[in-house]
Amino acid sequence: MPSVFILVDGARADVFYEMLSQGLLPNIQKHVAERGVAVRNALTVFPSTTGPAHAPFLTGAFPGPLNIPGIRWFDRRKNSYQNYGPLAWLQFERDYVGPEAFAMNSDMNGKIKTIFEKLKDLTTASIFEPITRGAKFVYPPLANVMAKVFGPIGLFTWEHVDTLAARTFEMVYRCSALVKWMKLPSEPPAFSAVYMPGVDEASHEHGPLSKNVRHALQNVDKQIGHIAKTLIDLKLYDETSIVIGSDHGLRPTNLHFDLAKFLSTVGLDVRSFPVTFLQGLGEFDATVAISGNGMAHIYLAAEGAEEKAFPLQYIKHNWRRKPKLETLENYKIRKGRVNIIDLISHLLPVQHVFVAENKTTSHVYSCDGHGIIRKKGRNEYLYDVIEGKDPLGYDSIVKDGKIAYREWLNDKEWLTATSEAQFPDVPVQVSQIFESARSGDLIINSRMGWDLMLELPPHRGTHGGLHAAEMRVPLLIANSRYEIKPNQPLRTLDALDILLA
Repeated sequence: MPSVFILVDGARADVFYEMLSQGLLPNIQKHVAERGVAVRNALTVFPSTTGPAHAPFLTGAFPGPLNIPGIRWFDRRKNSYQNYGPLAWLQFERDYVGPEAFAMNSDMNGKIKTIFEKLKDLTTASIFEPITRGAKFVYPPLANVMAKVFGPIGLFTWEHVDTLAARTFEMVYRCSALVKWMKLPSEPPAFSAVYMPGVDEASHEHGPLSKNVRHALQNVDKQIGHIAKTLIDLKLYDETSIVIGSDHGLRPTNLHFDLAKFLSTVGLDVRSFPVTFLQGLGEFDATVAISGNGMAHIYLAAEGAEEKAFPLQYIKHNWRRKPKLETLENYKIRKGRVNIIDLISHLLPVQHVFVAENKTTSHVYSCDGHGIIRKKGRNEYLYDVIEGKDPLGYDSIVKDGKIAYREWLNDKEWLTATSEAQFPDVPVQVSQIFESARSGDLIINSRMGWDLMLELPPHRGTHGGLHAAEMRVPLLIANSRYEIKPNQPLRTLDALDILLA
């Protein structure tokens, strides 16, 4: 069955469904909810950030196996900054905030096929969506650039971007063979992905619970009405499945912590995004790559920091070596040694620190607790508390009998048991992100109300982490052959089967 996927960036599930129940999203109610199902228990992936959290919808895979573990990352397998200097960002660093977003298509694991590649013999279209690998017709989000330039003065806003996405959809579907030379398909696509970023931008600027976000959602509703009208006019409405989803929610933010700057104060030379290409030719002891401002990868030189004879002395590190857990617990800084895990986990802005001991074992640290996650085979996970309080707060779930510490459960069992927890699905989510060779030695989840870098103007909404507010997302399916129940827990990567049904 032909399908249309509409990705509404940054839509919180609670705000979305509240507006839907209040009748404030009438087009979504009429054309999607009433013709199918609204999944009330859908979760995104970790990191819950634009780009990597788009990929599960279009590939059916987690960001870890896809090898895109964040909106920013560093690939230590390329070894030394010395080999690349200021061009390092072109070689083994990535920042998908901007033009590098399209590099996701080549950065992603080529063995995992996108929906466009799976439908290679059919007409497909990607409208403003950065993940385009295999799409027959690609309409890049040039409007995003206009919004960044002209949005602050109100000439072309992010809501205009969402409106233009719907108009581009109409153009694609109404075209004919007579205009094929204009790079328009000669038949309606069997699948199209439409990306609308307006809600996310409003959430960052004004806060995810603001009236501006509600206004942006109402604009999305208007554009979905326009998309539905296009399908009705072309007599495609009854034979097309419509899926609406979001890559992440957001949590309100009013406190900003510069994680990279903090690490530099404890005796490390730190390279940090977004302007790594301006940070010189020298080597660094650490790289900080932040996603959504609520999570961060920290990459550390295995040798630790060496004492310098003079400030600009160049000291080369072997970045192919990863520091072991015991090294991190006694890490060499410029003047002495420190348990860097303990240091960071006790920072007020930090909720969790995650560290992989090996391919099957990860550790979870908070300021007052230490837990462990183990993976067995392809799909079984165990969680236990080693010391102090449960850092994930799963003790209440254990008390209710939904899970037991040291109990092996598969991924769907963990999803069902923890989907309503404060930090849902963590054993599975943390295990999958460490499957990426580009993941940090430490992965940070910031505390509610905090983000990990300062942007101007300061963000009022944060995502990227594992809090329920950013992990729970709306997911609505209309006119699909795929059978699903409203209260059935799903991850966004389950949407691929729905789109292909």
